[in-house]
Amino acid sequence: MPRLLPRCIALCLVLSAALPLQARPAYLVVANIALPESVWPSRREQVLALLTRATPDVLVVQDVHVQGSSPVDVCSLAQPLRMHCDFVSADPPSRPHRRGTALLSARPVMEDGATLLHAQDGSAPVAAGYLRLLVGQQQVRLYTASLVAGQQHHPRRLRQAADLRNWMTSHAPAATTLIAGRFGSQHAELQQLMPGLRAARRSAGTPQAHGLDVLYQNQQARLHAVTLLELQEPAPLRQGADAPASPAPLLGLVVELELQQPSAEA
Repeated sequence: MPRLLPRCIALCLVLSAALPLQARPAYLVVANIALPESVWPSRREQVLALLTRATPDVLVVQDVHVQGSSPVDVCSLAQPLRMHCDFVSADPPSRPHRRGTALLSARPVMEDGATLLHAQDGSAPVAAGYLRLLVGQQQVRLYTASLVAGQQHHPRRLRQAADLRNWMTSHAPAATTLIAGRFGSQHAELQQLMPGLRAARRSAGTPQAHGLDVLYQNQQARLHAVTLLELQEPAPLRQGADAPASPAPLLGLVVELELQQPSAEA
C-alpha cells in the first residue's frame, strides 16, 4: 500500500497539468478627476497621497491648463505613480495657452491616438483621447472626452457625441471598451448620447462629480466598486464659536471594474 502513494501523487499531478486552469478575473481601476486651481499645484503632495492610496491603473485628468511650451505639470505625477503620461489637446503647441486632458497609465499602452470633436455652430473643437491597454491577456479600449455642458449647447453636444461614437467604431474591436470623460448632460440624455453603455456613478448611487463619469458595457465589465475622491480641508482655526467646516473638494471618482472573460467565439 505505501508503494501506491507516490504513483497516485504523480498521476494527480499529470491530470491537473492536463486540465485547463480557470483564468483569474482581471481588474482595472480607472480614476477620472479634475484639479481646480485651488488644489493644483498648491496641494500636490495631498493629491499624490490620495491617488497613491487609490492605486489606479489609469488616471484621467480633465481640463488641464498648460502655459507656453512648458511640460504638462500634471504629468509630474507619472513618476511617483509609475505611469506613462500623454497630453491631448485641440490647441496647437504654438499657442501660449493650451487646454486639454492628461492620460496616465500604469498598464502597457499598445496604441494611442487623438481626434477632434467638432461643433455645428462653428465654435472651437475639443479633443478626444484614446488608449489601447493590455490588462493581463485582455485588450481594453479607453476613450476620454469632455462634452460641452448646458441646455443651450444641446445641438453641439449631440454632434460631439456622434463624432466620438464614429471614432470609436473606426478602431479594431477589443474585449472591453470604456469612456472616462466629463459629460455635460443628465443621466437620461447620457443614455441617448452613448447607447449601450452604463454610467458608473449612476450604478453606485453616487452624486454627480463635476459631470465626471466612467461608462462601460455591462456584458464586458462588472462594476466592482466606486469611490469618490475627496481632498480633506485643513482644520479651521477656532476663535470663540466653532467655525463652520468647509466641504471637502470633490476631485472625481475611482471606478474598479472586473473585466469579463471573452467568449471562445470572440
